[in-house]
Amino acid sequence: MTLPQRTPTGTKATPSAFFRGAGRVVGLAALLGLAACAGSRGGVVYNTNFTAGYVPTSLAAAASRAPLLVETYGSPAPDLAREDITQATVRALRKSGPTWMPRNYTGNPEDAPRPPYLLRVVYGKPKAFNRQQLCAAEMTAEVLEAARSSADEGSTRTLASLCRAGNAVAVAEGSPGINPDINGERFSNFVGLLGRQLMPRRNPVTQDDCIFRKCN
Repeated sequence: MTLPQRTPTGTKATPSAFFRGAGRVVGLAALLGLAACAGSRGGVVYNTNFTAGYVPTSLAAAASRAPLLVETYGSPAPDLAREDITQATVRALRKSGPTWMPRNYTGNPEDAPRPPYLLRVVYGKPKAFNRQQLCAAEMTAEVLEAARSSADEGSTRTLASLCRAGNAVAVAEGSPGINPDINGERFSNFVGLLGRQLMPRRNPVTQDDCIFRKCN
């Protein structure tokens, strides 16, 4: 007597099916990685952070009424005057900053006597510097230098904060590379990228699907 054959209740995953699944996982990981780090020919922005207090419509309205005041601290390269660094930062933001809002920036406090927002940028950030200090009313160049040590020599770390009422509502960190020419295209590209990542059209905290689409 011939016994009836049993039909299999399951099948093993084939190698091709396995690699297709792995490819999907790798693809998703790459997408998440791109959301966390953005680069340009002039440098890289590797971290951003937002609070619910970042309201793009409020920022755009303020920039339409008066320039957004830009203040800089530290230096991206040796032997640079603070005024020159600030003006180079302002020029770069006007040229390559966010396109969804007015590119209305100034480095002169007289142009924005009572600004609702401040954009503060630290170049060559010391490791020990607490980024929460950047938006404080007491922030000065001396505060920054007090945090610097010999280990920070040649630092390229850059920290930017959009400040409102003494608090940071958006933060971005990155690097323009070693000893950039502040009047060159690469530095301009970096600052523009920093501005676009810091001030996107939508707040990723309140609209968390920004990770899967372009929000700036």
